Amino acid sequence: MNQEKIAFVIHGFPMGGAEKFLINLVNHFYRLEYKPLVILLSEEKVLLNELDNRIKVSFILKKSRFDFFVSRRIKSTIKKEKIKKVFCVNTYSFFLTKLFFLFDRSTQFFLSPHSTIPISKKNFWQNILYFRLLSKSDIVIYLCKNQKEYLQQKYFYKSKSDHIIYNGIDTQYYNPQIVQNILSPSLKTTFSILNNEFVIVQVARLQEEKRHVDAIDALFFLHNHFNTKAHLLLVGSGEKAYADFLQQYVQKKKLQQYVHFVGNQNDVRKFYCIADIFTLTSNSETFSLAALEAMSFGLPVSLTDVGGAKEMMIEGVTGLLSQPNNIKSIAGSWHQLLHSNIKGQFIRKYVTEQFGLDRMLQQYVELVGNG
Repeated sequence: MNQEKIAFVIHGFPMGGAEKFLINLVNHFYRLEYKPLVILLSEEKVLLNELDNRIKVSFILKKSRFDFFVSRRIKSTIKKEKIKKVFCVNTYSFFLTKLFFLFDRSTQFFLSPHSTIPISKKNFWQNILYFRLLSKSDIVIYLCKNQKEYLQQKYFYKSKSDHIIYNGIDTQYYNPQIVQNILSPSLKTTFSILNNEFVIVQVARLQEEKRHVDAIDALFFLHNHFNTKAHLLLVGSGEKAYADFLQQYVQKKKLQQYVHFVGNQNDVRKFYCIADIFTLTSNSETFSLAALEAMSFGLPVSLTDVGGAKEMMIEGVTGLLSQPNNIKSIAGSWHQLLHSNIKGQFIRKYVTEQFGLDRMLQQYVELVGNG
């Protein structure tokens, strides 16, 4: 029986790809009889119910804006549990945890960055500081080759020990044959979509770097320059002010009939079932779980050429790349995919073989569990 303890540190459990990744990872370690401890640095817990309720969770929150001793409380919790391995998701969690371990060589650290391009100058300078805390014994686990190259060049560091493990998904859960049996036939009519109309789905949190504005502009271009009246389903939520701005932007473009905001969804599979293609219009992405989920449903994907997009697809066979912040390029890829003969069965087979969840989890166990 494996009784090794591992601490997993993350900012919180809002709806998001990095959060779902960690939940899958921790649940798997628990099934293998490790003893994981999850440390959450905020009270965001939308996805907490997806974590096995037998796993110990500790909330360690800042008491005030200038409470820099949260790092001391993190270390105290880890030491109290006699934990020798700490797995941090993203650089901020790593920074707060590592701060009081700088001269403690008895604890092994793993950093799993799930973002790549900084969203602001402030974020860039923060990361400059965060990456400086990497020591020779720390292991960085990148999600794709492009992320590794970009981060090391952008922040002027080189980790002594690094690995690349591609994201993986449960292709049995994201299986169109299972979902179609329980899918309500009225889902399209809920959004006033006719059976012969195209549907494009984008699953992404409503944040500026996801560039929903570009998706709306690309739909406008698709309608007016390619004469293709497709619908755009935007699955995800975000701050109210930004969500309101996007809805006003849709009204400005007179696309209310064709752009549908469906908010957060506990089960996004039904939207993949009624879609013809999947898209991401981000200017900052690493290795999208949502794109893999859509491909598991056999959907061709239109991805902006950022992060690991090139590494997760075969262009022209499983989808197309477009240029970020380029409306014509995005709309052109949509038009081509909507009228292509790309085979959904091949796309699903490709994802199952290359990006299955079991394969990913096994790689993490071999590295973190046995390292």
